[in-house]
Amino acid sequence: MSDELEKAFLYYDDINKIRVLDNNVIKETEDLKNNCKDYETKVQDFSKLINSLLEVMKELGDNVEKQKMAAIGSINLLKSITKERESEQAKLQAEISSKSAILEQLDNEYDALQILEATQNETINYLTQLR
Repeated sequence: MSDELEKAFLYYDDINKIRVLDNNVIKETEDLKNNCKDYETKVQDFSKLINSLLEVMKELGDNVEKQKMAAIGSINLLKSITKERESEQAKLQAEISSKSAILEQLDNEYDALQILEATQNETINYLTQLR
């Protein structure tokens, strides 16, 4: 009789209920269902892991961008300080040149005054001797 039922695609299960599917097919279907649930859980865990990884990468990217902007700011500040120093150096060099020119002029004037003083002393000595 069970052969006749099987030909009609009807089967008895463990508790003698009539089923449309064979017990092996039901077991395989349940195994597949459980495997699918496990797979779904693993995919969800993987998705959570990827999302957390993406958040960490975004935070790192934001941090890198902040550091990059700070570095660019520091470079610009350093360039401006360098330009200020070069400008100050050029200004001081110009002042040194100006002071050197004044010094040279004063040296020449001093030499001329020494010659004038020597000449006047000679004249004074000559006049005092004539008296």
